[in-house]
Amino acid sequence: MLPERIRELIRADLPSLLALYRDLHAHPEISGEEAETAGRLAAALSAAGCRVTGGIGGHGIVGVLENGAGPVVMLRADMDALPVAEETGLPYASQRPGVMHACGHDVHMTALVGAARLLAATKERWRGTVLFVGQPAEEIAAGARLMIADGLFSRFPRPDCAVAVHVGPDLPVGTVGSRGGILSAGGESIDLVVRGIGGHAAHPDRARDPILLAAQTVLALQAIRSREIDPNEFFILSTGAIHGGRKHNAIPDEVVLKMSMRYHTRTVQEQGLAAIRRIAEGTAVAAGIPPALMPTISVIGESAPPLYTDTALTEGCAAAIRACLGAESTVEIPPLSGSEDFAVFGEEGIPLAYFRIGTKEAGDGGAYLHSSRFAPRPEAAVETGAIVLAVAAIACAPPE
Repeated sequence: MLPERIRELIRADLPSLLALYRDLHAHPEISGEEAETAGRLAAALSAAGCRVTGGIGGHGIVGVLENGAGPVVMLRADMDALPVAEETGLPYASQRPGVMHACGHDVHMTALVGAARLLAATKERWRGTVLFVGQPAEEIAAGARLMIADGLFSRFPRPDCAVAVHVGPDLPVGTVGSRGGILSAGGESIDLVVRGIGGHAAHPDRARDPILLAAQTVLALQAIRSREIDPNEFFILSTGAIHGGRKHNAIPDEVVLKMSMRYHTRTVQEQGLAAIRRIAEGTAVAAGIPPALMPTISVIGESAPPLYTDTALTEGCAAAIRACLGAESTVEIPPLSGSEDFAVFGEEGIPLAYFRIGTKEAGDGGAYLHSSRFAPRPEAAVETGAIVLAVAAIACAPPE
């Protein structure tokens, strides 16, 4: 039967996949600089039997595996790493100072290759075309849009559906989580420049201190969640960085706040952005800031829409996963507060399914995503991820 065949194939291939994983983990590249990573992934997909094209939207790659007439299924893996100094102590730890695969993208790419090998070896069980997409710049929410703008859906067969996986350190090893409908939050990256009038620290009365004003603004913005957004709606606003001043005795002219806003609906997105602008300007007026020095607010390009998955597609893929990994292998998870630019493909009208691959060991209080100590056990994560992608593709493109 197919489940046994899939498990046999992936376990026989696991040593080779783990070697690829360790190589990818040891040589991470940040968003927009994934040239070597893309080359490694392209070579592995080509060896699996795909026709590979590189340079799509930067360093994006597309591998095409054809198997007669039938549906077109897209399997996607993100490729970029994070500007994080690794502290895992692994023997294959990052060889690039200050750069690390701290979000599992090395697992995702390896699982994609594993799925390509599985599908190439089981062509009698599916018909159609599978696109294996290596996407750059996910961490800055740019790669999906760049690949689409560069012809992902015009230069290659347009997918009937798309599937992706992501490691889940909050789920037990062997568990696959998903849900239909809203799965992860939309995210906006916001630069708020609080402006004042600089001066001598010994004479604050002759200045308009933007540091004090920035502190007041950060606190005032927290009332958006508690006093303006419907309690039944999802909304988060976090300040991730505050930069202002360079000298102990000098009040600066401005302070830059770097903020992240998360939401599930466009209504809440618009309400949140409007509230940020109103509160920032109102706080500045109350501090006596002149009209010409009102704060400036910029929503920068590192933004992703909410990820909505197709319920029927998700349920169909989950049934195939259970047939291969066991009746208790899939669970429904609550919506996630993180963001994922896989959602951009959904805005193009492509039905999506997205699965979290559990990496939490028993009794493990372990590091979470983006931590310098994040080190999931790759054997289980790669095996499960490859199986999920492969059986999802087979479920979406059954033989006639």
